[in-house]
Formats: sequence, C-alpha cells, structure tokens
Amino acid sequence: MIPEGFTKAQAEKAETMEAALLAKSERAEAQSRESAVAAADCQVYWPAPYEVCGAIRDKYNALGGPNSFLLFPTSNELTNPDGHGKRSVFQNGPIYWSADSGAYPVVNHFFAAWQRNGWESGPLGYPTSDEIVNPDNVGRRQYFQGGTVYWRLNEAYYVTGAIRDKWGETGWEGGWLGYPTSDEVKLPDGQGRMNRFENGAVYWSPTTGAHPITASILDQWSRAGFEASSYGYPAADPVTHPGGIQEQQFQHDRIYSSGLTIPVASGVSLSLGVPSAGALRPETVPDGVVLNGPGFTARFQRVAGDGSFEVSLVRLDDSAPTSLDLLFGAPAGYTLRATPQRVELTDSTGTVVAGVGLPMGFDSTGAAVPVQASFEGNRLRLQLGNSSAFPVEFPAIAAKGNALEEWWSTGIKQRIVCENEPYDCFRVRNARGPAFNVSKNAFPEATATEDNRIDAARHCIWNGLMTEGANQGFVQRMAAAHELDGSVKPGWTRNAQLMDEYNNKTGVQVGLRNEGSPGNIESTCIQYGKDARIVPEPDTIDLTNPNGIDLIALRHP
Repeated sequence: MIPEGFTKAQAEKAETMEAALLAKSERAEAQSRESAVAAADCQVYWPAPYEVCGAIRDKYNALGGPNSFLLFPTSNELTNPDGHGKRSVFQNGPIYWSADSGAYPVVNHFFAAWQRNGWESGPLGYPTSDEIVNPDNVGRRQYFQGGTVYWRLNEAYYVTGAIRDKWGETGWEGGWLGYPTSDEVKLPDGQGRMNRFENGAVYWSPTTGAHPITASILDQWSRAGFEASSYGYPAADPVTHPGGIQEQQFQHDRIYSSGLTIPVASGVSLSLGVPSAGALRPETVPDGVVLNGPGFTARFQRVAGDGSFEVSLVRLDDSAPTSLDLLFGAPAGYTLRATPQRVELTDSTGTVVAGVGLPMGFDSTGAAVPVQASFEGNRLRLQLGNSSAFPVEFPAIAAKGNALEEWWSTGIKQRIVCENEPYDCFRVRNARGPAFNVSKNAFPEATATEDNRIDAARHCIWNGLMTEGANQGFVQRMAAAHELDGSVKPGWTRNAQLMDEYNNKTGVQVGLRNEGSPGNIESTCIQYGKDARIVPEPDTIDLTNPNGIDLIALRHP
C-alpha cells in the first residue's frame, strides 16, 4: 500500500530509482523494499522518488529515516548558494550539511528564525547541533556556527557573541533575564547591538561592551531615547541595593531608580529615578529608600496602602545643588504629559492612569520656598529656591489615576489651599496615608461603593489627624477642597459628597477632643465607623453635625 501523500506515479518512479541504484551497486543481490537501497553513497526511500546522499543520508538514518519526525524526503540533494554546502528537504524540514559543521536538521520555529536571518549565508551560518532540551524541560536550543537559537512558547530567537556571553553570566534562560524575545538587532548608530529578553535587554557597543538593563531603569532610559540619549550606552551591569534601589552607570551619568513604582496595569508601572553625575549613597528607611548626595537627599516613601508614595527632594545646606532632576519611566504605549499641577501618565485611550504632583517647597519654619518646574521628554527639571532655614524640603505625591484627586499634591483645589497655607499643609500633608491604612485594616472586606463604613472612617481619621496637627480652619478649607477635587471623578454623586462632608465634621470634633493623641483619634473613628448610621439620603438629616459624635453611611451590611 502506498503511504498517504504519495501518488502511484511517484511510487513507480521511486521503484525505478531503486533499481537504478541497485544496478550501480557493487552488491547486486536483491534487497527488500522495506530496507533502503544503497548505491553510489545514496539511498531512495520508497515511495518518495528522491535520493538522499552522504552525510545527510547518514544523519537521516540515525534519526530513524522515514519513521523519524522528518518523515519522507521531498527533494534530491541540493547544492546551497555558497557552492559548498548541501541540503535535502523532508516533509517536516531540511537537513543541512557543510564540511565544517556536519549534517543537522533545522525544523519548525528554529527553521523560521534561521530563515529570517538569511539561512546559512546570514550571521548564524550552518547548524552545528540538533535541537537540545533546556534544563527547564520547557524550552529548546540549537547551536549554529554564528550563534544559538533559543525557543520557548512558539517563539525562537538567536543570541550570539558578547551579548550571548553576558546573558550566560546572568544564568541563561534560567536567570533573571529569562528567554530572548528578539534576534540580535543592529542599532541605528551602526555600531551597537542589542537583544531583548523576557525581563530586560542586553546592549553592546565596541566602547562599552555588553551590559544588561532591566526594569525601571530600562523604562527611564528608553523614555530618554535609549543609547541616542544624553546618557549613551550602559557602561556597567546594574546594581541592586537594599530596599530595591537600582543603580546603573552609563557612558554619561548614572541613573538611580527608587524601586517604588505605581502599578497601573499587569506588568506596567510608573517609576521615578534620579540621574546623577556622581555616586549617591543609598539607604533604606521605613516604607522607603533615600538617596544621599552632596548637600541633598532624595527620599521615596510609601504613604498609603493604595500604592501612593511621596518623593521629596531635600536641600540640607548651601552645598546642595539648586537644580535637581527626576526621570519618569513607563513602557511603550503610554504617554507622559505635564499640567500646571502634575505630570500625568495616560494610556492609549487618553485615560490618566497615574501621576506625580509637581513639588512644593517648604523650609524648616514651614514657610513656602519657590520651585520652578520644566518637563521635557521624561525629565522633570526642578529649579529649587533657597532659604536659610535648612533643611528645605520639596515634596510631592505619586499616585494611581483614581487617587490623584485624593492628595494635597495632586488634587488641584487642595494644592491651592497648600499654596495659601504652607505651614499647616506641610505639617499634616500626608494624614490621608494613616487614615487610608487604618480604615482598610479595620474593614478589610469593605468597598467604598457597597460598604461605606470604610470611607466614613477614613474621612473621620483624616480630618481628625489634620485637626490635631494643624487647626480647625485649615482643616475645613482642606476638606472642602478635597470634596471639590473629588467631584470631577467618575462615579461622583451628590449624596456621597454630603456623606463625606458630614463625616469630615465628625473628624474635626474627634481631633479637637483628642489633641495630642493620634491613636485615640484613630480608634474613636473606627468605632464610629462600625456603628455608622445608614442614611441613604443625607439631606434628610441635620448636616451641620453640631456634636460630631457619629458617622453616616449611604449603605453597609
């Protein structure tokens, strides 16, 4: 029976070829059709009417001939364009041979990667191995004269030379870079090369050699313009310091990344870094990190469980620079833009998904200190005003898009209050952080829409802590500004605003009754939250809230 895929004419031609080879053979004895007929260093595999010869034939037989993954031949032996090598094509791929490399099959995604790069005349040259299973028992690799092709999850890419060696230093595919996700790419300057990997990239130039770059520093450097930026190529491997601080030296300047980011989608974050001509001294602080430079510090510190963090540049004395930069990082597909109040990250639909307020300046007396900001590309350049009352601090908040209106630094109306009343603002600017965290811990399963007790307790604690740290008038103005900022958020309702205003007033009274005792403010507001009255229509009650001894919620279990 003729195997499927072959015609009777092909089978008859194969028989004729077998007979011709047999006639040429020094051993003219009859052989069965099931065994390959050998003569003149070639074989025919019935019913395929093609000769497979020499080293290619030996390799094919070693793999199992027609019973191997290659199945039957579909061509005679062919001479390659270089005039030296040979190939035979089979149903599932070819076997290539050269005198220097030997004979090896190249199939499926490996063949596609090799074809994409010019076959044997490209940078890879001829294959020098079969496919090899990687140590993870998932991926595979195949060696060529000019590099190695790695395959995983239906993608195959080649790495070679110094980039391959550097990748090997990181642990190959089992290291922190993971598998390659691109072939080696020639860069626009005509000199450098790079490969992308699952968790970063390796860049090479004749001047700097090969160095990996990853995570936030890669995002910040890429936004600046890659190797064509003012930083040039990476000139050293990245260094990770305690607290997650990353440092990497480039041809021109270093980039330090804080390790704190604002997650905005799966695998996507907004990051901030500090470029520096010289070395900075990293250290960890509670919930954050500090970069120490000559006469200044850059502090990055979480302020709430929603991921928000404060970045604060501090001039310690007159030796501090009067100009400092922040670098913003985010993957491709997102846009950075500046407004008079903040730098925003938007997605492809134009939705603001994260942002950083422009810093405000405060000296040690609480007096306002001017700061001028300019934003270009992904660099925020800050011209910092001076004061003899050191330290002079320039803080700002980084937050997700849905939390930008919640903070003094990013909420437009709240920022105006801070500009007008810097002393009080500076002292209590981040009271929302503990208010958020304490209320979330007290009501871990609650949502702001279905169980308003968490929101009621948060507003109470926030206003109470501000009152305890500042004064009643400032807090009332800040709370009013907060509600105005919130009115631009999607899902805003008049009833929710009335609920917040009532609970803000309770928080002020709790703060007045518990001066000097933030813990009592928090515990009192949490208890009020647990006992909150359900008032679906707040305008039906006395919203002046003269006593401040309870909280209300639109709904809760």
